[in-house]
Formats: sequence, structure tokens, C-alpha cells
Amino acid sequence: MPDNIASLGSASTARMYDAAQGGKQNFAADREALEAAERLSAEAATALVAHHQHVRRVVRHLAGLGVDQFVLYGTGLPSTGPAHEAIHEVFPLARVVYAEQDPYMVAHAMAVTGKGSDRVRIVACDLADPAELLGEPMVRTFVDWAEPVAVGVLSVHEIPAWDVSWTARLRAALAPGSHLWLTALSMDAYDDGMRAAVEEANRHLGLSVHFRSREEVLALFDGLELLDPGLVWVPQWRPDGSEVDMAPELTAWLGGVARFGPSRYGWEGESAWL
Repeated sequence: MPDNIASLGSASTARMYDAAQGGKQNFAADREALEAAERLSAEAATALVAHHQHVRRVVRHLAGLGVDQFVLYGTGLPSTGPAHEAIHEVFPLARVVYAEQDPYMVAHAMAVTGKGSDRVRIVACDLADPAELLGEPMVRTFVDWAEPVAVGVLSVHEIPAWDVSWTARLRAALAPGSHLWLTALSMDAYDDGMRAAVEEANRHLGLSVHFRSREEVLALFDGLELLDPGLVWVPQWRPDGSEVDMAPELTAWLGGVARFGPSRYGWEGESAWL
């Protein structure tokens, strides 16, 4: 278990994510932190819901293309509508690994999700260094890295902007036909005053959150082919009509999926919109 995980008495971004979905795997500190965020922006909780909807759309799309292995960093492991349920609705035999650092969410997921399916694994991981999971013995055996894998790093906000070494390590592990999926927090749509207020609130709550510009996020995909519609605000990624009612840029979440080389599935996949 990572040494720098949040204590159960402090707010956790993973449990705040659960609270925003109306889940029950969160504490008073998490709900208070979410309320503090809503005082700065009334749509803070709605933005987390928008991210959750994005997660489900992406995994359904990739499962629909035939992707049968997923490694998901920092999904938050919400108690309502987790990603593996959306994946298995489309591809029941797909294998899913969740990597999370919040100890409570990991323990709860292991107790509930882990026992409910032999196609799901939960691993404790320092989200500030996603590539460390590549050396985890269970992951090395459960995931066949010689075959395509969809790797989703949904915790880019946990990683300092100057650190890009993890992308090279992840890329080196991925076989042709794999996908790299990133979501990152960006304050591009907000003024300097709001940015400063959010950063001060995060410091007060003890949350380590790193915001990036669109250009900084795009650089993480350098040299890769982004699937349509590219790097966009998460409600704009292949919308299906269920998106929250808010201006996409106000979610502060950017998301994009890139493909590594030719697909093994026999088609390019751009026509499958699930």
C-alpha cells in the first residue's frame, strides 16, 4: 500500500467522486470537501458526474471494438455504475484491473467487486506514478501485455505537470492495437481569480490536484493517433444524449483516447459509436 495515501479522516478525491454519484462509500470529510467545491462553483458535483458518464461511454465504445483487457487508474471505484459493469454489458469476458490509492475504496472494492467476478482485479497503486503498476505481480499475470490493452489514466491530476516519464514507460508496455486514454483537469475555461481560489481550497483540504492546459494534455499524446473527436471536454466525447446539462468547458475535465498502431480487430473502429 502506498505510503502517501490519504488518511480516512481526510478528504479523498476517490470518495468525493463516489459522493457526487450519490454513493455510500464516502465520509463526512469527503462530503464537506464536495460542498466546499460547490461553494466555489455550483456545478462542481455535476462536473464529477460528467466525468463518470464519460468513463462509461469510453469503456463501452472500446469494449464494442473488441477490446478485452482494461487497466484503469484512478476511476475512483464509485459504488454506483462502476466501469466494469458497463464493459461487461458489452463484452462479458473482458478482464478489468482497477488501480486506486484510497485505502477505503480499495478495501471496499476488493470485498464486493473482487469477489463478484473472476474478470475483475483491484490493485493498490500510487496514482502519482501510474507506471509502477507494470511491476505488480498480479497485473503481470492477469493482463497479457503481448496483446492489446486499453490503459486509462484517469488520475492525471495526481501527477505533477513536469513529470512525463510515466507516459514513456506505459507506452513501452503496450502492444499494437492498444489504447491510451487520459482524462485531466484543466482550468482553461476559468479566469485567474477562480483558479487561485480553487488552488487555495485544495491546499486547505489537503488535496493534491494538478491542473493542465489543453496543450499540456495534448503533449502527453505526442506521436499517437487520437480517436475522433480528439481531445475534448468530456461531455463532448461521443455524446449519447445522457450528458449532464452544463457547458462542457465548465466541467474542467478534458478527455481523449489514442490508438497504438493498427488494430487487431479487423477494422479501424471509427464507425462504432456505442
